[in-house]
Amino acid sequence: MEAHCVPQHFSPPLGSPHSPLHVIVISEVCLLGEGLALALEREASLSVCGCFGALDDALRNLPPLQPDIVLLNTGVRAATDAIARIRGVAPSVKVIALAIDENLEDVIAWAQAGASGYIPSTAALRDVAPLLGDIVRGEQPCAARVVAGLLRRIGDMGPSKGFAAATDSPAMPTASEMQVLEMISSGLSNKEIARRLNIGLATTKSHVHNLLGKLGLQRRGQAASWIRAQQVRSDLGNRPPGVRL
Repeated sequence: MEAHCVPQHFSPPLGSPHSPLHVIVISEVCLLGEGLALALEREASLSVCGCFGALDDALRNLPPLQPDIVLLNTGVRAATDAIARIRGVAPSVKVIALAIDENLEDVIAWAQAGASGYIPSTAALRDVAPLLGDIVRGEQPCAARVVAGLLRRIGDMGPSKGFAAATDSPAMPTASEMQVLEMISSGLSNKEIARRLNIGLATTKSHVHNLLGKLGLQRRGQAASWIRAQQVRSDLGNRPPGVRL
């Protein structure tokens, strides 16, 4: 039975001493979504600007609401495809999977889908706001077994495919090329990219072709994986040893 939650809009707090993170909750389970939204509104560090039961409703409201975070309940059908659609209208937003089973395969699946982080199903309500803060800062608390599994998975890739191949890495893209790459990873077509950049379609096709060739990518679908690999490489290089990834 399809859920029909009435879209809820929340006004940001006035006179807050710090700029709060603006959050949208998307959950087909209305009780979960609306209850979480109301609870998060009590957090000084957060401002819930919307709660939606249908993805299409959320997509229509994302541009005017301009959230920093979209909390996506895994009950939303085809949630991994939903991330690409969300990024298509809000490329810079952080999509965070809500209440996932913290096992290696699910964590990898959500990472490959483009999630910026996740809230495990075992998290208590009081833990959600601190976890969101961690993820926005580029940290993701993980169960030790997940970290061990990720290390094994990376090790199985071998030195020719793992992070040790840094010396063979292609040249890094410029800032403008990175902007195009992020649009590609969000699923935008050449026509949509051309419209956003206000350039011709032929010029856009040439830019995209040259950029993929520069990075050694064979398909457009590899763009998101390339960006995530760079983020992971940067995190591993800058963070001290520990459980947090």
